[in-house]
Amino acid sequence: MKYEIKNSGRPVGMSRIEELEKRFSVKFPLQYLDYLKEYNGGHPEPDGFLFKDESDGSIVDRFFGVDVEEHSDLEHYFSVYRTRIPNYMFPIGRDPGGNLILIGVLGDKVGKIYFWDHEEEADGFPPDMSNIHFLADDLDEFLNGLYEIELD
Repeated sequence: MKYEIKNSGRPVGMSRIEELEKRFSVKFPLQYLDYLKEYNGGHPEPDGFLFKDESDGSIVDRFFGVDVEEHSDLEHYFSVYRTRIPNYMFPIGRDPGGNLILIGVLGDKVGKIYFWDHEEEADGFPPDMSNIHFLADDLDEFLNGLYEIELD
């Protein structure tokens, strides 16, 4: 199914993205760079997703953008969650319940998409994968796999 992104932010240039990468000490995967440059956040339609090899799932409330209002801002979410998620992942979106959608930014996790469940968050530091569920091999696979949830 083809997705559509609604309520996206103003276009963001590569120089601003590079500034954030330097500030966060991260290198965003190419597909995510392209997404930021084209959409800069927003809400996908359809918005439902399932965890890989599991029966549970959620919906995308929003993807974070650059220089947008606080509750959708990439910098805000990184600042709030940087000590609560593994350092090889980066928050790129959220569901309505406050759980995060993450993208891998280091090693064998680069470009892969994950779901971080705050209700299963471990107390230890550094954070581990115990509350993280695999969603897709890359952002395109994730976006193209979104579906409309039928409400009874």
